[in-house]
Amino acid sequence: MLVALDENGKEHNPDGHPNIIKLFGVITRSRPRCILLEYAAKGDLLQLLKQQTKNNVACLQGSFLRYAVHISRALKELRRLRIAHGDVAARNVLISGDDVAKLSDFGLAHDVYTTSTYISSGKNDAEELLPLKWMALESLETRKFTCESDTWSFGVLLWEIAAFGEEPDYQHEFRLSCPRLVGILRQGYRLQKPTECPDRLYDVMKSCWQEDPSARPEPAELEKKLTDCRDEIDPLFVIEKVTTL
Repeated sequence: MLVALDENGKEHNPDGHPNIIKLFGVITRSRPRCILLEYAAKGDLLQLLKQQTKNNVACLQGSFLRYAVHISRALKELRRLRIAHGDVAARNVLISGDDVAKLSDFGLAHDVYTTSTYISSGKNDAEELLPLKWMALESLETRKFTCESDTWSFGVLLWEIAAFGEEPDYQHEFRLSCPRLVGILRQGYRLQKPTECPDRLYDVMKSCWQEDPSARPEPAELEKKLTDCRDEIDPLFVIEKVTTL
């Protein structure tokens, strides 16, 4: 589970970060073992996206981009701590009762054998299930995750928001092998702009998917761009103050 630690292996802040789900404790002496986590009353972002009726797309996109701003702050904190998440996606974002998005790390707890989200990498004949369509090009090739590869995944999360929870597809293929996806990305192909997605928002996504990891924007830059984008999509949206830790 995701928890912020300092260089001495201790939790960085007893109050945690407002945009990272809190881990309160672990019970190891019982069966099954239990993990005590912060409760997020509104559930995960992916399900919230899928439940929308899309009556007012601009208003909805502005509202959900607020959550994207929250997650950019979580990534900024992880970058400061030099922690790579490795599975940034809408399914791993939880929404609290007071409407705050919090990054969690539940992907591998899902029933991965019944969906096309986690696919066997087929590398070295090992049964390694990975969220291939959310992974950066270099991570697909090396199985290494960095803060820069998290930025790529964050771009896919933005695509999920703009597509209201649709499953990402490359060239209309939903279940791609790792070599096939690497080949597509090496050719310069990226996820296409969702219907009614503003050009400015799609530009932010594409900046996250640059082949050179060092060319991708840092979380602080993403936070600013997304805040500006949100206010442009929905001018009546009240500008949110940055949470002070």
